[in-house]
Amino acid sequence: MISSTAPLKNIWYFAAPSREVKKGKMSRQFLLGRPVVLGRTEEGQAFALHDVCAHRAAPLSAGRQVTEGGRSCVECPYHGWRFDVSTGKCLKIPALSEKEEIKAGGFRSPAYPVHEDRGLIWVYVPEDLKRFDGTPTMPPPALPEGVPGAVPKMVVKAHAEGPYDEAVIGLVDPAHTPYVHQQWFWRNPAEAQEKTKDYVPTDYGFKMKAHKPASNGRAYKLIGGAATTEIEFRLPAIRLELICNEKYTILGLTAITPTEDQKADITQMFFWDMPLLSAIKPFAYPLAKTFLGQDGNILRLQNENIVLENPTMMYAGDPDRLAQWYVKLKRAFAEGGAEGFKNPIDPAVLHWRT
Repeated sequence: MISSTAPLKNIWYFAAPSREVKKGKMSRQFLLGRPVVLGRTEEGQAFALHDVCAHRAAPLSAGRQVTEGGRSCVECPYHGWRFDVSTGKCLKIPALSEKEEIKAGGFRSPAYPVHEDRGLIWVYVPEDLKRFDGTPTMPPPALPEGVPGAVPKMVVKAHAEGPYDEAVIGLVDPAHTPYVHQQWFWRNPAEAQEKTKDYVPTDYGFKMKAHKPASNGRAYKLIGGAATTEIEFRLPAIRLELICNEKYTILGLTAITPTEDQKADITQMFFWDMPLLSAIKPFAYPLAKTFLGQDGNILRLQNENIVLENPTMMYAGDPDRLAQWYVKLKRAFAEGGAEGFKNPIDPAVLHWRT
């Protein structure tokens, strides 16, 4: 049973940018507190296995990649057991005598489904990995149509501490931006304007309909022309902002991945076809890193008080409506899974000042 505060299972999570997972390499990572070996074969196939050998619990990530019977395998560094990277099935137990009747195939280190597309690696996390049949209950995330480029042009990362839900709520919260992100290129709290936003439900979340960016959002002015922006949230923790004008398209994708207990990675990726953005990337990257780091910092500070006080979180009007929607979406998915999920969000027009 999924608790109200635990990250969702039976759903896809962002794992890593493709460029960070090199051929023939592996690394030990954590997803929802579970150790995972994430790697790529010499042939280029990305894979994810439970990073615990079925024999004596050694981390497979400390081993090496080998081939057994024409199959790519991870070899355990402790006793050399070999596990197929696609299925997690053990293909060889080197120490067994030919006189033994034990079959290697009776053991496995379970494999996670992996989807790689547009330079992004997603991993499906089932409720019970040991009993999982290998078939996800929902399709992997897809980018909106018309997004330019084969891979993201820029990737920025930050770390978050504290309850996972609070990190995700920060992803959809419109009211924090002028206070947490006080940069010259963003919004000044003293310049707050009345905003009206039109929302509709989507397959696994909600979307702010395409609209003209606010005049006090200075960063939007870079694209010029008759620009529009459309912002979408998808479970479990994906935010997509699509900005377009007559000539160019920009996508900002932010994903929050739960790693260890009370810890998460925030990854922001940008796709674009605008030459100006490519030219100013060396200047823009540190600004984006600072921007995202401010989110991680406020979550860390907030968590200090959560640990001390365990307070009841408050919601006040339309600025907090998106946070409430996230909680409703998560509850509906936890209760019905992807197959029985019914979006509880109704179309709505919301109002706030930022």
